[in-house]
Amino acid sequence: MNTQFDTFISLLLSIIDNKFILFSFIFIMMMSSLYYIKRKAKSGFSIVNRFWAFWLGYKKESKHDFINDIIEIEKFNYHYNTDAVSIKQKKKFEGWIKKYELNFRIIAKLKRNLIIDTLKIKKINKVIPILTFLSLFLPLFLFFAALVVAIKPAGLININNTGWFWFNKKEAIEYNVLGGRENSWVITPQECEKKTDIVIKLPPQTIDIICESFNSQRSLEYIDTLVAKQRWAFGLLSVILLFFAAILFNITFHLIITFDAREMLLFKIKNTDLTEVNKKRDR
Repeated sequence: MNTQFDTFISLLLSIIDNKFILFSFIFIMMMSSLYYIKRKAKSGFSIVNRFWAFWLGYKKESKHDFINDIIEIEKFNYHYNTDAVSIKQKKKFEGWIKKYELNFRIIAKLKRNLIIDTLKIKKINKVIPILTFLSLFLPLFLFFAALVVAIKPAGLININNTGWFWFNKKEAIEYNVLGGRENSWVITPQECEKKTDIVIKLPPQTIDIICESFNSQRSLEYIDTLVAKQRWAFGLLSVILLFFAAILFNITFHLIITFDAREMLLFKIKNTDLTEVNKKRDR
């Protein structure tokens, strides 16, 4: 028996057998990984260096080689999400973390909100994270609305501007943004056998068209085509909206982290300075 699982397995096997598709997939994954590393490290010297070492077989020079310094800076930028351009900045940053006993996990999440040259954290107004968080709900709401259309096994149509409704061979039901059925009118093929018993807020002409469509092969085929198009279009739209919502969430998260990190830094500086003053007095 040809089950859905068998179909999925056969699809995987066909992809594996097709060497061009498999090679393209591996190539895309490799290039994506390299781009991610280059983006986090802020440059690609280490990648190029390893490339030349692999193909030309050249050996690394002394520990004080300038290329080694660049690679060390790239590793530092990769781990701490910073924009350091010199070993001096790297050492200054490490001394700063140790002196004030800062939470390096939080500092590493600041990214561009940490000014590496002056070791200062950008000041964030409380209103900005709140506004970005509230703006997150709009793409999320639109995402769920689009997702409902994408997964619904019915066509979303409108007849003579009487309102949107779902239609398939089993029923016609009033459209609800999030897919709920409460307080929505429903018409089934069985109810169409006695149209006089249908009591809903729709013009009689619209009810006649709906009932005739249940018995029209042409209308049902049109709905099947419409459902397929809806799934592609609204499926793509839902992915775009989810991606946009993820970006807003990421921005909100980093703003909140920046605000907390700045508060943490000010608290640590005050405590450290106070401790040093007390030590001097004790002497």
